[in-house]
Amino acid sequence: MLEYVFVRKPSDSPNRLSLSLDNLDDFIDSELEKAGREQVVQSDYGKLGPDHVVFDVGTNVGAFVLDKDRLSLASESKFNTIRGTCCVFKGKWHYELMLGSKGVMQVGWATYNCKFSQEKGVGDTRDSYSYDGNRIRKWNVATYKYGQPWLAGDVIGCCIDLDRGAVDFYRNGCWLGEAFGDVRVGPGLAYFPAVSLAYREQLVANFGATPLRYPVDGYSPLERLPQGQLEKAHILLGWTKRILPVYEEVLKGATQMTYVTDGIDVFRQGTKTQALLLAAPVVNRLGPLMMSRYLTEVALLPLLFQLLEETEDNSNSHVSTLLDLLWAILEVEEMEACLQNIIFALLTGFRFSVPTVDFCHRKRHLVLVLDLFKHHATRRYLLQNVIFEKMKFPIFMEAKTLDDGTLTTLIPDVWYELMEDVHPAEEVYKKALYAASKDKLKAAVASLENLQVDVLEALATDVDADEVQTSREIFLAKLDNFLAEHSPGSKALSGNLCPPSVLVCFFHRLVSLLRRWLPVYEASNGGHLQEHSLYVHSDHYMHKASPLTRIGELPDLKLPIPDAACPSNVHSGTTNSNGKAEGTPGKLGMAHTYVYSLFDGIVRLYHIGVHAQLVKLSSVKDTMRDYLAAQQSLQRGNTWEQQRYTDIVEGDVSHTVANTELVLRTALTDQGRHVAWLSAVVYSKEKQGDIYWVLQGVLRTLEEASRNGQCLRYLWDHYVEACIKLLTVLINHFPPTCTLTNIPGHYNTLVRYSTFLAQHFADPRVVNTDLKDTLLRALAAHVCPPSTVRALECMPTESSMAMIKALLQPYKNRPWAQTNWILMRLWKGCGFAFRYTVAPHLLQRMSSRPVESVLPNHPAPCPSVFFQNHIGQWLEDNAEGAAAFLGSVLTQLNWAFSQFISMLQEIQNAHSRPERVFIDTRQLKICATCFDLSLGLLRVIEMVVNVAPSVVTNPTRPHWDLLLTRIFQLLSQVLNRVTSRSGCFELVVNMDVPGLEGLDHFPVLTAVAGILVALLLKGSLDSREIALSVLLAEPSFQLSTLEFLLGGPTQDETGTTCARFSLASYGEVKEEEVEQVRQLVALVQSRQPPLMGSPENSDLLCTICYAHQNSVRFVPCGHQSCRYCIITHLVNNRECFFCKAVIEKVDTTEKQNNT
Repeated sequence: MLEYVFVRKPSDSPNRLSLSLDNLDDFIDSELEKAGREQVVQSDYGKLGPDHVVFDVGTNVGAFVLDKDRLSLASESKFNTIRGTCCVFKGKWHYELMLGSKGVMQVGWATYNCKFSQEKGVGDTRDSYSYDGNRIRKWNVATYKYGQPWLAGDVIGCCIDLDRGAVDFYRNGCWLGEAFGDVRVGPGLAYFPAVSLAYREQLVANFGATPLRYPVDGYSPLERLPQGQLEKAHILLGWTKRILPVYEEVLKGATQMTYVTDGIDVFRQGTKTQALLLAAPVVNRLGPLMMSRYLTEVALLPLLFQLLEETEDNSNSHVSTLLDLLWAILEVEEMEACLQNIIFALLTGFRFSVPTVDFCHRKRHLVLVLDLFKHHATRRYLLQNVIFEKMKFPIFMEAKTLDDGTLTTLIPDVWYELMEDVHPAEEVYKKALYAASKDKLKAAVASLENLQVDVLEALATDVDADEVQTSREIFLAKLDNFLAEHSPGSKALSGNLCPPSVLVCFFHRLVSLLRRWLPVYEASNGGHLQEHSLYVHSDHYMHKASPLTRIGELPDLKLPIPDAACPSNVHSGTTNSNGKAEGTPGKLGMAHTYVYSLFDGIVRLYHIGVHAQLVKLSSVKDTMRDYLAAQQSLQRGNTWEQQRYTDIVEGDVSHTVANTELVLRTALTDQGRHVAWLSAVVYSKEKQGDIYWVLQGVLRTLEEASRNGQCLRYLWDHYVEACIKLLTVLINHFPPTCTLTNIPGHYNTLVRYSTFLAQHFADPRVVNTDLKDTLLRALAAHVCPPSTVRALECMPTESSMAMIKALLQPYKNRPWAQTNWILMRLWKGCGFAFRYTVAPHLLQRMSSRPVESVLPNHPAPCPSVFFQNHIGQWLEDNAEGAAAFLGSVLTQLNWAFSQFISMLQEIQNAHSRPERVFIDTRQLKICATCFDLSLGLLRVIEMVVNVAPSVVTNPTRPHWDLLLTRIFQLLSQVLNRVTSRSGCFELVVNMDVPGLEGLDHFPVLTAVAGILVALLLKGSLDSREIALSVLLAEPSFQLSTLEFLLGGPTQDETGTTCARFSLASYGEVKEEEVEQVRQLVALVQSRQPPLMGSPENSDLLCTICYAHQNSVRFVPCGHQSCRYCIITHLVNNRECFFCKAVIEKVDTTEKQNNT
């Protein structure tokens, strides 16, 4: 056995004494000493500094986050610079930077005398030289185009040749050309490795502590290579490899073993003890060497890959045998250090491997990781202490974007799938090639993803049930900590967090893992979890203390946790008609707990970072659409220019256009390949299925919690937010090839989601204010697309009426702007000239900015007659509630329009000053917001008087006369302000103030016209007479303001001619609507009473409005006013308007006034 392991060719040493355990140590020491004598000492002449090179924190400019090893950097401020701890003055030197992000970074070399700041980095001073792959530039005071664009995961080599004064850069081993050939050298000039990073950029430096990924011939790393130790490690590992088959055979218990070495058969008998005695002298000497990351990566890692390749199918892994041997002999600290070095080397190799079409390098690393995790002791140590504690394990789950060169190889022909125009026949072939390339890419990524899920499954196994904690329990606990670190408000530094792109991949792998765990059946409690009906049972979250915020609690006021021992009255344990388990009787089993915990982690992960990344990535398609539009516009413009300038500078124009078109075409081609990657990897049907499946589980969880009464209060609030985000991304951010409508059963899901929003946006069990606002905003977004509006209409009747009742509550002591917007959306398309998506005046006005950039959001009209009927029914059936609601709308309209006019007056006053005055943009934004609120409130009033006119025209209804009077009072005030030719509104509209582009007569006057038409021209004759009499009795009403709608006077009070306004001139106003306005004006003109003179006794006039006589007296203070003023005042205030005394009652004084 000894001769087999330690002597390769016994015939070469006939005089050598036979080996035995007694002289084995001497033999090993002599062989290792011989190897040490034969080593060649590496010269480090030309370098100054310590042997181990790291970043020098004393040279830091700005704010950096450094890892414990001081090789990993994350920038935390504007532009930060740092140098290494060594410098070089002669020779050829090389170091590498592994990029964690792809943003602005300037990397290279700098001397000690370079002075940096947060505005000047490496390359911005005389003796510093840098390369920036984000901007594709090189920097040495001046900047020039150089190199290739870099990506996260690239390895950038920085080389300096001080013998000839040159600096070169490499990207993933590819030479980018000579960057600088005139580097100053000589006395007093020594160059430090140096980097400058913009905010949130990350990188890891390798100065030679581990093997360089892409060494360059003739250049030396900044750290001396341990050649002597490396040779010893190779010898020891060679012996170890020869020991493995001996150890494997004795573990099998064989009595006779055959070893084949160099064609000579050797027969030996041995036991496990003998094998360990044989291996101990070798492995004990190997242990200290394997604590070096360099030696581990250069010597041990290739051996592991070799053993992996030699392992036959359906046989025990040689890697597992080696790990058994190491665990049996090495000291604990040596074994732990060795495993840490192995897993770190594998992560680095996986993340920064050479990009290939088939991902072979990444798969190779993953297969070895899988073998490590299959080993019991190794898996448990790494899981408990390393992969989540000291490294970013989810990076193993990433499908990193391929670089442009690899994508070009994989997708040579690009078809612009985002183009809306029909392609000509010759494009069909290119489209087919493009689709085939995407399918090939998708298949390659799928094989990588399956391997990643295998790794997760091996890591989170539960086969070690004999342990105190299974690997699955440990994994779920670590996952919970990982999510806590990545949650908003966490104290974890940004450099220690995983990039968002990694979180997206990790999310999908976890979903695949969870699906592999299902179905779960536990005979002890009868619980049965299936993939198609999964939801989180209330027992999982009701009795579990957690720092997470629940739906029914405030951030600073936690709910008391119910006692799990007490019987619960909210779990039925029944099964519905679809066979879905409604509850799990008894205590939850461990298998159920594992499934619930992982599902909860998946939901949290999506809420924390996945959704934002999916939304961000979808913007690439918007950018591509802009480029397509620009190219098409350029082509049309080029044809026009050629026709116009046939003989004028024809060469210059055509050359410029051709260059521009080439740039656009190149950019479109690159973007087309990137979109293909996203379509195949991020927005594929499989990924859509993952998100939809999670949405279904979240929705079931919310429905079950709501059905079980107070359980909803104890559910974590991220379920509500994740539910909203999941559906939003499915509807808005997946490509046309993967729409929600392609999923079977999607409409039922939409209806269930709509029902949940309708029932819970005003649910008293939802206590958190932010969560209430989130639900309300979600409902507001849900009433925009036609498909979701129809889903709302398909809800059960009780849900529809519950939503209407909540929407029509008075606008007091609650956020009402979103509620009003929802009601306005349900009405848009039925209102008077209320069908536009872009206000007509903005289409007509010449503006220096694109219209889309200055417009408020005006979704296309999608009226719901269904909900309008429900609103009318509720208003008719609830007299007091309808009066309270409409009164609150009028109050808010009075406030919003008053605030709007007061701000316009401030702008008018500032405009009239001789000196130049700047108006705060925040004030302009508030002004525009008040205008939009006023428009929305006017449209809601228009809807009310159309669907339930009896609220203000039926004398049997409560407060009908007051509401009708207030409506005409407000409309008269709006008309007076908006139609005045010399008022502040006219002035600001004509000024075209940036930020107030939405201001115009048309939106306001059409809303007012809609209300007047509904009250004066529709309904019964009695109701119209009542409304007309109240309008004509309104003192502030002026007929000229109504005539303004059809082109009233064209001169203001000073005689200045103004532009004529007429609704008839707008194409957005239908002819029948114009005719209605004509009838309205004619009706009021025919009934307009003659002007009355001033009353003989002015003391009898109400001193609040000066329009009506005093008719009531306040008790007990005795002050008097007209009835309308005091009733309006008492709506919101019980104090006397004059003396602030509390009014107990109001007595009429009409008889006294008559006498």
